[in-house]
Amino acid sequence: MAAFVAGVGAEIDHPVGLGMRSKPIDKTPVLVESPLMHCRSFHFLLSSFCFFSTLGFTAADDSPEQWRKERRLIDLHQHVGSSEPLLKRAVSIMDRAGIGIGVNLSGGTVTHKEGQPSAFERNKALGDRLFPGRFAFYMNLDYAGWDDPGFSERAVRQVEEGHRLGAAGLKEWKRLGLYLRDKSGKLIRIDDSRLDPVWRRCGELGLPVSIHVADPRAFWLPFNSDNERWIELKDHRPWWFGDTEKYPPRMDLLNALDRVVARHPLTTFVCVHFANNSEDIDWVDAALDRNPNMMADLAARIPEIGRHTPKKVHRLFIKHQDRILFATDFMVYSRLTLGSGGSGPAPTDEDALGFYAKHWRWLETWDRQFEHMTPIQGDWKIDAIGLPPEVLRKIYFDNARKLLVRRLPLPRLRANRIEADFDLDGRLDDAPWPSAAPARIESQINTGAANPEIATTARVLWSDQFLYIGYRSPYTELTVFEPPLKTGERRGLWNKDVVEAFVGTDPYNSTHYTEYEVAPTGEKLDLNITPTDKSLEWNSGFKAVTHIDREQKIWTAEMRIPLKSLSPEQPGQKTVWRINFYRHDRAHRAFLGWSPTATGSAHTPAKFGHLTFGP
Repeated sequence: MAAFVAGVGAEIDHPVGLGMRSKPIDKTPVLVESPLMHCRSFHFLLSSFCFFSTLGFTAADDSPEQWRKERRLIDLHQHVGSSEPLLKRAVSIMDRAGIGIGVNLSGGTVTHKEGQPSAFERNKALGDRLFPGRFAFYMNLDYAGWDDPGFSERAVRQVEEGHRLGAAGLKEWKRLGLYLRDKSGKLIRIDDSRLDPVWRRCGELGLPVSIHVADPRAFWLPFNSDNERWIELKDHRPWWFGDTEKYPPRMDLLNALDRVVARHPLTTFVCVHFANNSEDIDWVDAALDRNPNMMADLAARIPEIGRHTPKKVHRLFIKHQDRILFATDFMVYSRLTLGSGGSGPAPTDEDALGFYAKHWRWLETWDRQFEHMTPIQGDWKIDAIGLPPEVLRKIYFDNARKLLVRRLPLPRLRANRIEADFDLDGRLDDAPWPSAAPARIESQINTGAANPEIATTARVLWSDQFLYIGYRSPYTELTVFEPPLKTGERRGLWNKDVVEAFVGTDPYNSTHYTEYEVAPTGEKLDLNITPTDKSLEWNSGFKAVTHIDREQKIWTAEMRIPLKSLSPEQPGQKTVWRINFYRHDRAHRAFLGWSPTATGSAHTPAKFGHLTFGP
């Protein structure tokens, strides 16, 4: 049996349309097999899709299935080995599951032998070269020389070097308080004052700290077959901490972390594995209330969270919807690990898809008593929590985009080639537009905070003569210059509502670029920008037409830019340019970008995304 599920195995280059007025196009659903079809709630979703299809619409633009189709989700907790086969396998699974960015917490250390690159440099360079835009890398701290004078200063220099090399954050795992010992044999405490400069410097540089302390409560209980995590523990003997001669009580570790988080209010701590205490969600709730700089990821703990009363968990997620992050502990090394693993048969790629699908099922439906995604963690079933889309998108990607705004991988977009040019009418109703992939312009450029209520899309086409850009912009109130200029260009057009495109034709040096702005009234402006000059007198010859649908509260714009004004060299298939899209909306005090700059200025060419000329 096959069922319509947009998000599994689909290609981003062919998204469904956005419900705009359009000439007739083929709206036949793509039939693919999906694990979601086995959920009771899936049949409701399918019937809803069929209902809307009869009205001429396809899947909702702001739905989890569409997000997965476009691979918008961010998995904030992965571990992927640094080799081409392993990275390739990880990306293949991510593609099929709908994951756009994987955050590899095992980026490596930045210390190195003289004349050689560090592990972090090698790992990041390989990932960026093979799969640009798909991974963010966290650095790891090297504790060599812990007992020597000056360790704190050297550790701070590691953090600074990691920041210089492009680390998205710092990952610390449960070795603190459990494994790392000083020369005298004493465990290195989580809240040791020698680490305070490290946490402080991370905050100053905007590097989040993902930190793992302690482990499930069962890992401190007797090591025998009566332990509910026995199957897991007997395969991982070093995970048992019940020997009081060697290890501290579990709550001592959690309390030590709480002291660290409280001491560094300007540093964001992502306390992994649902704040390291998924058995006690009341404790998690109180910790999040107590520490505004604390966040919680879901990695490898849904089997435990899913045992709690679902409505109580639902309320907790609603309350802390801005502080919870989608994460899985998906690992790709010599074998896959799906949250946890043991001595049994190695999971397959299909198992990995089922692993992700059970995350969707738990978060998106109200299904009851189904098998969880990591059986080795315990022999019980879980209840789903049915979160609404406006909360799901925060957990799936909005919160992570804001957290990582300084280090998000640069986005990539394909321009679709067209054989025949067409006249502009501003309505985006020409047949080529829906087939072009959307660039989502919905994040504040300085903070990365999402504005889904005015989420804007840009699509790009190209022909032998022109580059076409089409925008679709929901609005509540338009702020424009009145009366609009009929001829010429208005300086300061950007001070009211506009959409913009900044285009650089040299993928390796985007400091010289051109800027194009269009207002809802049709007023337009173009500029030629170099490191030393912004020329408003320059004229590209570009055309722009807009349309305002006051009933639907959407304004649309079409730009047509002569290619010869952009570059003396004609682009061809696989040519790569740099580009960023922006939107000013004064009613919402919003300055949105496709690739947030984290600087407060759109003129940050290092943050421009990549535009590839496609077939």
